Amino acid sequence: MYEQMSKSVVNVNSIIVMVALVFLSLSDYVQALTDSRDVKEIGIDERLGEVIPQDIILRNGDNGTITFNKLLPNDDKPTILSLVYYSCPRVCDFALKGLAQSVNELYDLSLGVDFRMLTVSFDHEDSWELANSKAIKLRGDIKRGQSINDNWQFLIGDKGNIKRLTQAVGFSYKKDGSEFAHASSLIILTPEGKIARYLPGMRHDPTDLRLALLEASQGKVGSSELLNKVLLFCYGFDPIGKRYALKALNVVKAGGVVTLLVLSGVLAYFWRREKNVNSNGGLQKDG
Repeated sequence: MYEQMSKSVVNVNSIIVMVALVFLSLSDYVQALTDSRDVKEIGIDERLGEVIPQDIILRNGDNGTITFNKLLPNDDKPTILSLVYYSCPRVCDFALKGLAQSVNELYDLSLGVDFRMLTVSFDHEDSWELANSKAIKLRGDIKRGQSINDNWQFLIGDKGNIKRLTQAVGFSYKKDGSEFAHASSLIILTPEGKIARYLPGMRHDPTDLRLALLEASQGKVGSSELLNKVLLFCYGFDPIGKRYALKALNVVKAGGVVTLLVLSGVLAYFWRREKNVNSNGGLQKDG
């Protein structure tokens, strides 16, 4: 009887853990939702390949207006776009701190040198003072040696411009009391403002983030463009798992090419060596 009771307790605990895990996994995508019937109105409809309207007007931490095209200077840098609201009591801070941590772990890519970041509040009632205080706090989480201030901007906007931005990237949210129910995802933009990739969730593997940035820049950022091209050849984005995975066939192809090059080099070495020996032997014989 004691064993049966123990098994029952274990089963109950297992169910509780499973329910908690399910809740936590869902919390990456939808937050602060009271009525579950509204879940269909919240989420992200991916708009890959579409360009964000360049005339969207936002406000930066100095309360100055700026159009979206001015936020993306004419260079090769991709952009990480994150949509949050600054008065969020927990989840948005958690997601932004996770972003800062992932950026710190990009061993060969640097903020300001290889990419920039834009964080925009989808709550048109957020003030620029709140945006500025949030910027000061979160920029302090980025490790030294990176160009931070102008390359991680915290922005707000009026209702009309925020609606245009969220619709352009397929971001749907809903007011729920004093909070918002919303999704959590990074949106990776090409230097021209085209949507290249979505990385959903609140914590992001640095490898996935790095590959997304390389993909958005076509391998033009980082220390070695050739190495970047090889990585992009070997890795592909898994639309189901929402992360990058090795392409087995491409790895085999790359391995075959490397093997062929090595064999060609070895054969060329021995061919030259034999040619030199024969040539030297012929000269000695004639003398």
